[in-house]
Amino acid sequence: MNAQEIAEFLGLELCGRPDLPVTGVSGIGNCFPGAVVFAKKFKQEYVDLLNDCPDLLAIVTPEFSGKLLCPYIVSSNPRLDYIRVLARFFEPVCGAGSVHPTAVVEEGAAVDPSAVVGPFCYVSSGSKIGARTVLHSSVTVDSGSVIGSDCEIKSGVVIGQSGFGFERDSAGNPVHFPHFGKVIIGDRVYVGANTAIDRGTLGDTVIEDDVKIDNLVHVAHNCHIMKGAFVIAGTSLGGGTRVGKNAWLAPNVSVKEQSVIGDEALIGLGAVVIRNVESGSVVAGNPAKELKGKDK
Repeated sequence: MNAQEIAEFLGLELCGRPDLPVTGVSGIGNCFPGAVVFAKKFKQEYVDLLNDCPDLLAIVTPEFSGKLLCPYIVSSNPRLDYIRVLARFFEPVCGAGSVHPTAVVEEGAAVDPSAVVGPFCYVSSGSKIGARTVLHSSVTVDSGSVIGSDCEIKSGVVIGQSGFGFERDSAGNPVHFPHFGKVIIGDRVYVGANTAIDRGTLGDTVIEDDVKIDNLVHVAHNCHIMKGAFVIAGTSLGGGTRVGKNAWLAPNVSVKEQSVIGDEALIGLGAVVIRNVESGSVVAGNPAKELKGKDK
């Protein structure tokens, strides 16, 4: 494609050579002719790096205007627009659906014809896999779990097995609480490698649309993660936790069972949440406490 096509796709104005061929992507520190790059904040060193390679396309903030020798597109959010360009012009497109010969899809499972089930996956009877969803290698989808459309489930993820629920009898012996619920996952959900999402006990574990879950996350039984929330690597959600819309849980957060994290809340690195978090709050520490200063 050329620079003008990219500008038209973004709906933004191109400054400079509309016919510049764009053939690849790079970071701002390793530019090459024909690349598309971005700068999310203004620095003079970035100007110098870009001007050393004038035969590329840059997506930049308004502060760069008039300072660049290369063609550029001014954006209020260069990183977001760069991601859009990568997804539209450079990311491999999943073609027709397929089930790898080593995968096991039980009779009674519903896998959309456009979905991809990778090597050594297991999809149980009663489970549903939506359109264009991709299961990478060694994914387990158990106990009638439902996964929506356009999801990406990375290698080693386990969805729908029973959680850790025990009660001791009069003799002190642990008795397992049977789990009869499901895991219900919406559309455009990303689940990182080696994450475990347990099915509910009596109700369901629910992951709403556009949730993004990183590697090595544990989502216990009956959790409900609402639309657009981000749950980052190493986080553990206790049973019945509710995570609000667009909340952000940083790496290695631990959340006590039955906790409620409000919409747009931000939980800091390694926080231990033992009480509810209000919407819009920023908390950190062990135990997690509200930080002063962001909007206060």
